[in-house]
Amino acid sequence: MDTPDAPESSRRLRKTEIVATFVEISSFTESRWETLASQALQAGGILVHPTTSVYGIGGTGRLSDHTVARLKGRADSIPILRLVRDVEQLRRLYPAVRWSAEAELLAAEFWPGPLTLVLDDGSEQGLAVRAEAHPVTRQLLARLDGEIGSTSLNLTGEPPARTAPEARRILRAMPEADAPLYFLTAGDLPGPPPSTLLSLRAEVPRILREGAIRREQIERSIGTPVLPESSP
Repeated sequence: MDTPDAPESSRRLRKTEIVATFVEISSFTESRWETLASQALQAGGILVHPTTSVYGIGGTGRLSDHTVARLKGRADSIPILRLVRDVEQLRRLYPAVRWSAEAELLAAEFWPGPLTLVLDDGSEQGLAVRAEAHPVTRQLLARLDGEIGSTSLNLTGEPPARTAPEARRILRAMPEADAPLYFLTAGDLPGPPPSTLLSLRAEVPRILREGAIRREQIERSIGTPVLPESSP
């Protein structure tokens, strides 16, 4: 499989377990790092990228979901959320998804931002999707003109990486990667809280994980009650 050539100024982490190319954003022109990262993803690679809280890891296509699950040591059956640039991109990529009035209101107020919506797409588990707010990842999503399947960079049961050194430690602890791995480094990230995870699949919205966006904010936005995280 062809992958983009990494420039000499990028740093490589070499271990018997894993090989990653580290792309320091400050070392490249904007067009250069966008090209490198987008070509890596389009060639089937896995990308570590910034979000507004922690570093994420993911790729394009469902095959990359399997790779990421294996690297993290998590069940392959757990769905990986999709990052998009905006509502227009989401609805173009997933025309069959049920986009409710509540979803429209919430996206208008909180996207791009730390609110992940679980939407009804006809599948058993639904589609978890967020319009990412970190400017680096937003630029990449625009360049790709597509989604990135993403999850936090951590081994299952451990905290996610907030800094580049933490990310390197996690990558060293992961098993061998079966796809090219790139790390788009963007310095230290703020850390928790994570995005709020809200299901819109049922008649009454339900919080699956309360994070940066509080339940009260959601209820004010849509004008109806929301079931809390602890509800049966």
